[in-house]
Amino acid sequence: MKKRRFWTLLSAVAILAMVGVCGVASAAEWPTKPITIIVPHAAGGGTDLIARLVFSYAEKILGQKVIIVNKPGAATEIGLTELALSKPDGYTWGFANSPQTQSLPIARKTKFTMESFEPCCNIVYDPGIIVVRTDSQFKSMEEFIGYAKENPGVITIGNTGRGSDDDIAVRLMERETGVKVTQVPFDGAAPLTTALLGGHIAAGAINVTEAVPYVNAQKMRALAVMDEERSHLLPDVPTFKELGYNVVSGSARGISAPAGTPKEIIDKMATVVKQVLDDPDFQKKAEEASQLIKYMGPTEYKEFMMQIYNDLEEMYKQSPW
Repeated sequence: MKKRRFWTLLSAVAILAMVGVCGVASAAEWPTKPITIIVPHAAGGGTDLIARLVFSYAEKILGQKVIIVNKPGAATEIGLTELALSKPDGYTWGFANSPQTQSLPIARKTKFTMESFEPCCNIVYDPGIIVVRTDSQFKSMEEFIGYAKENPGVITIGNTGRGSDDDIAVRLMERETGVKVTQVPFDGAAPLTTALLGGHIAAGAINVTEAVPYVNAQKMRALAVMDEERSHLLPDVPTFKELGYNVVSGSARGISAPAGTPKEIIDKMATVVKQVLDDPDFQKKAEEASQLIKYMGPTEYKEFMMQIYNDLEEMYKQSPW
């Protein structure tokens, strides 16, 4: 009986060892088939653009086809839910952009939490910016803030949906400047821009790369950028910090995998993406597309995402969206 137990135990240990070896081997050989990247936004947007640009280069390094799948809807919840419920085998990834990925489970019950994802790397950081039409009465952010203080709630300002980076950016601006505006949510930057240019709202909260074409075409005036430093794309536009307000906000666009994806695969994908971002030809195309590249590896990116979650959790207690 003792011998039988001994051999049973030995067999179990051997099986576990084989499973471990096979797991490591599969991670080392990854990828052996096409990879899917979920973009929880419509085709043609900023996230879709950078996804297709980066992975057109990455698939050459990976030696496998990379398929971009757009899953827009419910303020990115549809795409993020599919990513969270996907098999953690390294063949399904997705753009879990901040702060939408954090704000959704804070504001309502979702089928995913921050623990549902394994952050891999950040690719783009696109700061927020406040814009008005060129014929607006507001020639500067100081004038905008001064009027808003004297006329609480009068200024209408568009955002790209409740809980979006633009919605949160305006809330942060209100908190730091002491003003009160009336936010008007839109289903994306395109309809917001149409409403602003049509005179239906007084201002817009969008991202720098979305504002650049209109500012350059003199259809919009940029008042202030929500970053630590001025953007090289709009060098004449001051930051809120320069004006004395600690308003820093933007959209961080990076990829994550379902929780449970082997660390070896996470690290390998992060290395591949970094190799793409360092490619001079890619850098030229990214600059032409006004993409603001900001790489963060797995550890830094995970810490970054959790810090945003903690900050938003506190903000939501004071000003729920």
